[in-house]
Amino acid sequence: MLLAAGCSYVLLGHSERRQFCGEDDSQVNRKLVCALRAGLCPIVCVGETLQEREASRIEEVVLGQVGGALAGIEASAASAVLWAYEPVWAIGTGVTATAAQAEEVHAMIRHFLAGHLVRIQYGGSVKPENAAELFAQDNIDGGLIGGAALDAGQFAAIVKAAL
Repeated sequence: MLLAAGCSYVLLGHSERRQFCGEDDSQVNRKLVCALRAGLCPIVCVGETLQEREASRIEEVVLGQVGGALAGIEASAASAVLWAYEPVWAIGTGVTATAAQAEEVHAMIRHFLAGHLVRIQYGGSVKPENAAELFAQDNIDGGLIGGAALDAGQFAAIVKAAL
């Protein structure tokens, strides 16, 4: 259906799906398998809640989501997956992870996926004010822009920061 509508990308595992629809890692995995088989480019979202961050469970949660999404997927297919680190505590709150916090988690994901060519985007309230600093980090390959994409001026400023 997505292909028939002209889509080439599909977003999987977004925090709102996990929170409001009860989507878990096994469901994300099944959808990822289907997306790859269909020839879609999947963007898999991962991230921790504020409670998980405060309990020092970032690595357990985020890498658990990455590993769960990839369960049973051939290594050659893993490189076709785009990743989006979205700290749940930063989505839609106006609060953004510092560049150092985002870089730390991106580096952790990249290390976990060592041996695969991966692209990891940051998706936790990217704004014109923080885009350049976030995108300057070694392990942040771009942004998954949410609300700021609804304002043409803000989105243009984020795009400019990425160049």
